[in-house]
Amino acid sequence: MRGWKLALALALALLAGGAGALPESREIEGLKLVGTLAVDGGAETSVTALTAVRATGEEEPETFSGTGDSLAQACRRLREGSSRRTYLGQTEQLLIGEESDLNATLDFVLVDRELRMDTSLYIVKGPAGAALAASAERASEETGGQDPRRRTVGETLARLSEGEYALVPALAVGEEGALAPAGWAVVGPLGLAGYLEEDAALGAILLDGDGEGEVVTLPGGAVELTAVRTWAQNGRVKCGIEARRAQGEPDMKALEAWGERMIRAALAPGWDCWGLDRQLACPQFWMWERAKGTDVGKLDVEVTGRLVEGHGP
Repeated sequence: MRGWKLALALALALLAGGAGALPESREIEGLKLVGTLAVDGGAETSVTALTAVRATGEEEPETFSGTGDSLAQACRRLREGSSRRTYLGQTEQLLIGEESDLNATLDFVLVDRELRMDTSLYIVKGPAGAALAASAERASEETGGQDPRRRTVGETLARLSEGEYALVPALAVGEEGALAPAGWAVVGPLGLAGYLEEDAALGAILLDGDGEGEVVTLPGGAVELTAVRTWAQNGRVKCGIEARRAQGEPDMKALEAWGERMIRAALAPGWDCWGLDRQLACPQFWMWERAKGTDVGKLDVEVTGRLVEGHGP
């Protein structure tokens, strides 16, 4: 990870200095702009690219691929067979198949410096290239900024460089072969560690201090979450949930029990994707060595709920 820390710092410095800027407008017409790039590993590395639709709307999205012994070679072959140079600098979404070497892919981003650090990162359950090709029409209409789960390459590298776990949105093949959200992938210094799904995926969102707009059905009615705050202190995870009544007379104690169940499910595997050990040591920084690497699966969880003004339709 030490090498990643240095490379990441250099990449950020170059970015601040203007490296990786888009070509001048007169050069754009001579480029094949990539909007989404999928990477798959195995016996050889393959990449599948989906072109970004130009503002004129005159071009249909196109997928094309390349293979090689390395990601760099696969990207070079991606550029072959076209009268226009393939340009990765406008890529908004980087999809990594679960069998791929995550570290090698992120190293390529740092070294090559054509893919941007603010590119949205996803882990695909199964082959990413085939799934992207099946989702080409829908994917070309979406941008990373529209996904509330968005995590960037730079954000992920920052956590991995410190030897910590990070959450990355997971995708899986859904109806008609198209990609659909599938909880969270957890990545760490050794690569893909596993997934947080269903209750655990909701718990991960609460631990992130998010979840606004989530509707929870409870005994007696339902609520819509309006605010969530989660932190670690005194050996436990604390979460405050505010919600408005959406239907009936919901039981707030049941909301607290729901929140506790979700958070416990997310913490159970022991992956600290939220820096909870740092929060535990924060009031007494000299306790860091003891708090570092805390088994978050063993932390107590305390959730408090509060009903705020406002009613649903």
